Amino acid sequence: MSKILEYFKIITATPRCSFKTDMMKEKVQEISKNLGYDISIDKSGNILCKKGNPKVCLQAHYDMVCLGDVSKIELIEKDRILKAKNSTLGADNGMGMAIMFTLMEKFSDLECLFTNNEEVGLIGASHLELELSSDKLLNLDGEEEKDIYIGCAGGVDIVSKLTLEYLPLSEDDVVYEISIEDLPGGHSGLDINKGVDSATKVLAYELVKHDLKLLHIEGGEIRNSIAKNAKAVVATCKNLELCNKSLHVKKIEHKREYIKDGQKITKALNAFAQGVRGFDQSFNIPSISINLGVVRVKDGILQIDCAARAMVNSDLISLANQTESFFQLIGCNTSLSEGHEPWVPSIGEFANVVKQEMAQVYEDASFCAIHAGLECGILMSSQSKKIEAVAIGPTIRFPHSLREECDLDSVQRIGKVVENIVRGL
Repeated sequence: MSKILEYFKIITATPRCSFKTDMMKEKVQEISKNLGYDISIDKSGNILCKKGNPKVCLQAHYDMVCLGDVSKIELIEKDRILKAKNSTLGADNGMGMAIMFTLMEKFSDLECLFTNNEEVGLIGASHLELELSSDKLLNLDGEEEKDIYIGCAGGVDIVSKLTLEYLPLSEDDVVYEISIEDLPGGHSGLDINKGVDSATKVLAYELVKHDLKLLHIEGGEIRNSIAKNAKAVVATCKNLELCNKSLHVKKIEHKREYIKDGQKITKALNAFAQGVRGFDQSFNIPSISINLGVVRVKDGILQIDCAARAMVNSDLISLANQTESFFQLIGCNTSLSEGHEPWVPSIGEFANVVKQEMAQVYEDASFCAIHAGLECGILMSSQSKKIEAVAIGPTIRFPHSLREECDLDSVQRIGKVVENIVRGL
């Protein structure tokens, strides 16, 4: 356990925000070379480390969601729970990486795949050009220690843009800033069914209650996190008294022009059906969901970024189409980013091997699927030979938020399970 934490501290001290992973890429190579592994890197920054005659490939992504002050992450441990002060912790997927490095020290026949830019659309995995030696893949990006993941949701990002027209304010109009800050936030897949308020939705609900002219609006931090913060600049010639007292309002100086279709925009944001759209009874998880991730006005253009997820590909296509149509009603041009299809649940020989080892530690270990993106399905399809993938991981609560925390006892248990799987194979 001390070795895993030692590696996690090295990982934490190395910058690795998505799209800014060069230093972490160098650190992975440095550690792996020092441990005697052969290294291959593809154009997308994926790193494959091999030694001997591996029977299994361990896999984790090396980028992280960066919220808060990540310039120097300060770790805080209390009651065997690890957190970060004023930032995301990066246990997703840093703990998986730390377990891999620890086992790379112990085994002479092993391969480890470190993928890049997972948190921004599974980009690295989607462009993998490296061939695995083994036909078994153990992904370490699970976030509930007793669960054995054999399937996951597919996802696609939907970007809607609108070129804005502006009109001058009247002399009687007073300009206000309305804001809401520091809501809990959370992962747009794992926390989407937990009743976590979106700051953007809370703000829009208040705005439509008043006769306001919209000058500016912004909400959310990243596409795949539930919005923590939102604010709008508005104008009115009437006295402004908010219904929701958790919002803050103050008079400000601002450029004296408003968005011509501002009320249409706020009504659309208010009407948007944030959250779960369907439920999978067999796995007791959401089957369809969408997150109103980021709303921004910059250089006269409104941009709305949504993250859609579904367990069935036809549902994902339908949800994306509906969302495109919804924002086209207010004049937006919409586009889809490169998405990924669901990982269809399947129990094979390797899955049963993993369950056997998990059962030695967890009496109630069970197969499940997850309403979030795992790279397994994409990685399986990238290989010229048939491989089987399974995902497990330590307990990580509230990923993609400033509340992110990791259960250290679960890290120790999962680390031992992974070691036993590798040794058994």
